[in-house]
Amino acid sequence: MTDHVGDLIIINVIAKPGQHFASYDLLQAISATGMRFGAMNIFHYYSKVAMDKKTLFSLASATEPGEFDLNRMGDFSCKGLTLFMNLHQVPDRGEAFALMLSAAEQLAEDLRGELQTGSREPWNDEIRQQYQTRIASPTRGEANTV
Repeated sequence: MTDHVGDLIIINVIAKPGQHFASYDLLQAISATGMRFGAMNIFHYYSKVAMDKKTLFSLASATEPGEFDLNRMGDFSCKGLTLFMNLHQVPDRGEAFALMLSAAEQLAEDLRGELQTGSREPWNDEIRQQYQTRIASPTRGEANTV
C-alpha cells in the first residue's frame, strides 16, 4: 500500500457513500481549519511565524481538476478532499503532520466525512503510527511504502 507519492504525505477526507461536500458549508469547514485560499486555486495552511510564511500543507478537491472556484462556490460539490504535505518543504515534519491530521479530523467531523489514507484505505491508529514512523525517518533513498 502506498500512502505517499515520493516525498508527499497524503490524507483524504471522503464523503460517505451517496453524499458529497458542497457549497458554502464546505468553504466554512475549510476556513475553520485555518486554511487560506491561494496558489493553484487550492487551500493552504501556513506556518504561524510572522516572518516565515511557509506552506505547511495544502488541500485540493479529490474531484478533478482538484481546484476550487470561489466565485462559483455556491454551485460546487465534490466527493472528497485531499490534504497533502511535502516532507522536504516543512521545517518541522512532526508538527506539520500533527496540524494536517488535526485539520483532516476537523473536516471529517464538520462535514460528516471519513478519513482515509492516500491510497483510500480506512484510517485507523495503526495507519497513524505508520505515517508518524514515515515522517520521523529520512526520506532519501528509502522505500515508498507505508
